[in-house]
Amino acid sequence: MGAIGNGLELLNMAQGSHGPELDLIAESIQSATTRLRFYRITFGTVAADQGMSRAEILSVLAALEKLQKQSIHWNSQAELSRIKVKLAFLLIMCLETALPWGGEIRIEDCDGGLSLVGISERLKIDDDLWTALAQGHSDAVITSARIHFALAMTEITKQGVSLSIMQDRSAMHLSVRFRD
Repeated sequence: MGAIGNGLELLNMAQGSHGPELDLIAESIQSATTRLRFYRITFGTVAADQGMSRAEILSVLAALEKLQKQSIHWNSQAELSRIKVKLAFLLIMCLETALPWGGEIRIEDCDGGLSLVGISERLKIDDDLWTALAQGHSDAVITSARIHFALAMTEITKQGVSLSIMQDRSAMHLSVRFRD
């Protein structure tokens, strides 16, 4: 993506002006780069002692928010390891699945962990997937579009995390308690 961006910059310098075609390419490069940053954290290999600053988390989520229907508010002040952020990002993806028509996702500190809340006037809940996530295993068929549920289950087990899920008419509430 960096090489394509550099090539686009050279094209712009050679032509001396931006055209709508080059602007469209630039937007696509920015979108892909943003998603890659998020996916590197969410799906990448992470060392247990690797840290991640709150500023970096906010930067990734702010860029990502411009590309989706849900607004994301990371209000946590906790210093989290990258592996904990990986789980939080997987759970954000799960909440995005429940909010396909838009809404708001709030992440806040709670006793020993994080509270993640997805709020929308209209939720789309796949009971099998959410039950599997709460129980830590699944008999449900998990498609590639829902792989983040399976990966979140794996991370929850791997990290020894406690997860509780509550749903009401307009929100999904996830409470994550980290083992330290």
